[in-house]
Amino acid sequence: MKLNRLRKNSVLLLTVALFLTWTALTVSQAQELTGVKCVVNGKKSATAGAKAEYKGGSVYFCCDHCAAEFLEDQKLKEKAVHTIKANHQLVLTRQFVQKGCPMSGSPVEENLVAEVGGTKVGFCCEGCMNKVKNAGNLEARAKLVFAESAFQKAFQKKQAEVNLGQVKCVVMPNSNAVLDKSVDYRQGKVYFCCGECAGKFAAAPATYSALANQQLVVTGQYVQTGCPISGGDVDDEQSSVVGGVAVKFCCEKCKAKVDGAATEQGKIELVFGDRRFEKAFAKD
Repeated sequence: MKLNRLRKNSVLLLTVALFLTWTALTVSQAQELTGVKCVVNGKKSATAGAKAEYKGGSVYFCCDHCAAEFLEDQKLKEKAVHTIKANHQLVLTRQFVQKGCPMSGSPVEENLVAEVGGTKVGFCCEGCMNKVKNAGNLEARAKLVFAESAFQKAFQKKQAEVNLGQVKCVVMPNSNAVLDKSVDYRQGKVYFCCGECAGKFAAAPATYSALANQQLVVTGQYVQTGCPISGGDVDDEQSSVVGGVAVKFCCEKCKAKVDGAATEQGKIELVFGDRRFEKAFAKD
């Protein structure tokens, strides 16, 4: 009897633990959308269960009906009526971050900021900032900042966090790269050990392109899509490690060409040189 009671208590405790875990996860998901409204019906709160893919991210709705309406609206392209709110939500949910002034596209000044629909927006000058601040109402301000043309100038998809681990500097391969020393490259970022190396790369990126391309793959920003020698489909059984990357080839001949290079740098040039890289890799 005592054994049965213990078993029942154990099952009960496990059930309670699983329930609490599920509840915690549910609350955590809900918190991500706290205060976020449906793109279509702005009076209702958005939920994680009703969403649609948009600009490489997700926009959220109060129900599946609104999600379906949004997708139909997007077929109208420049005449779509929900684009401004969808763009605003991408920023509000931190899927997109600001890269420039929505008026001019120029770099923003830290002290020139205005709040638009719960989002702090930076500007390049007082003229641009005041143009938004003095717009008649929230709808007018949101249109100036989040209409498609302004959105393209001012915002970009937030880059996934990169774990550099043992990733090396592109300019000085014997030194570890660090997160706060980077240069934009091929719609991603390459990392360096110091500001001096970052400056050298920015001044002459072609000089270091093979190592930069290799780093884009090592850091998960780019993925392989084809054989770097032929551009054809790869055979999973034909692979070699090049610069710390498991690279696949279409056939034994292509694999042998890379394996036969005299040095590791030679292999890297064969796989990650610009022409081969553009043939075999794509942004993730």
